[in-house]
Amino acid sequence: MMSGITKKRLYLLPVYIGSLKYYEKILPYLTDIYDVRFLIIRPDDERRRGMLSYCKTHELQAELLDVGLSRGRFRIPFVSAILKRAAHQKACRALFDKTPNARLVAVKAIAGFELIFREANRRGIETIVLQSALTPPPNFYRKDADSFTTAFIYRLYYAILNILFFVSDVLTQGWSYVRTSTHPKKVGVIGKEGVEIFHTRFGFDPSTITVVGNAEYQRVSELKTRVVEDGSYRQTLLQKYGLDPKKKRVIIFCVWYEHHGAVRPAHLYSPKDIKTQIAYYGRIIQAIRSVCSEQEYDVLFKLHPAEKNIYESYRQFGVFFFGDESISEELLVLSDLYIADPCTSANYMVVASGVPALFVNAEGLPALNKCTLFYPMKHIIKNWEELDKTLLAFKKGTLDAGYDESTIDKHSIDRIVEFIGK
Repeated sequence: MMSGITKKRLYLLPVYIGSLKYYEKILPYLTDIYDVRFLIIRPDDERRRGMLSYCKTHELQAELLDVGLSRGRFRIPFVSAILKRAAHQKACRALFDKTPNARLVAVKAIAGFELIFREANRRGIETIVLQSALTPPPNFYRKDADSFTTAFIYRLYYAILNILFFVSDVLTQGWSYVRTSTHPKKVGVIGKEGVEIFHTRFGFDPSTITVVGNAEYQRVSELKTRVVEDGSYRQTLLQKYGLDPKKKRVIIFCVWYEHHGAVRPAHLYSPKDIKTQIAYYGRIIQAIRSVCSEQEYDVLFKLHPAEKNIYESYRQFGVFFFGDESISEELLVLSDLYIADPCTSANYMVVASGVPALFVNAEGLPALNKCTLFYPMKHIIKNWEELDKTLLAFKKGTLDAGYDESTIDKHSIDRIVEFIGK
């Protein structure tokens, strides 16, 4: 790029460390074109602290926009919410007053981004939603049901609050502000099913939605090729994670299987939920160990980015744990078998890796059997007996990949970068 030319600022808006790490994968393709910053819009909570810590450790540029988002000790119903909203609106205006030559990319259309999207749209700044993870249709998963009374009170409160927000905006910001859309100007989705899902779930105009694939397709495909062709690089990765080059590896990608779409820090779950979760993955590990001995196989356990390690009891089975400090795709391409829930977004990685995969729904949760809508998986394991049989097939060397790799675009990052820049 010619010297003296100021790059356009590109703000990437992660929701938590998982989406931040997804953005990180495409950074090398963006930094020659844009002045890239992470813009973290969250109150002070565990997820925000995790993102800021990761950015500091990895020397990633990040800005914080949290004015009006703090959870104060004292709250006056309705009044506090209106005052905090006004403060956040002012902060959004100040951000673009300081940096008018900008572009926004968010992974989701969530309530916390509405005000900054509206302010950007009002100024003619490009606003983009780029899908990074599985986004199912509305009501796809079974949810923990609130009581009718509790649900009614919440709905009533927020209905009244939205009316008050509307009146406040008209009085303080003007009619033109209220009429400005909070929707992105364009949307990039992973697969063709995303066009209808983002239309029905978020109300986005289908004409603004483009299929761009998932960055994992290109990233994992290139990484796998390098690991296979470059023995010294493979050895470097094995040493990085303390893995025995003489053993084969089975990797498990963890998710809270009864609470899909709402993974929370472990301390927010009930003791019963935690006990059930530990028992579920414990049973999977015991099934693995029934055919794959510790002498021949290492079992790698990749924690979900939103959770802490509550699985220490698995160490008795020789399990290695990996958290946010690890790079998921590196662990994957070093493995000989991948085991995961049918819904986890980690499945976008495995379908580009060539690593055989087992998509396990051993408790038969109905929604998970519909995940073939989103991933090119050939089969979902629906009970424990089937898992045992499939693991035996893996041990004998008769297991196929479990997915159709030919359906994915292995130039997805190139398409995503082009889409952002259009």
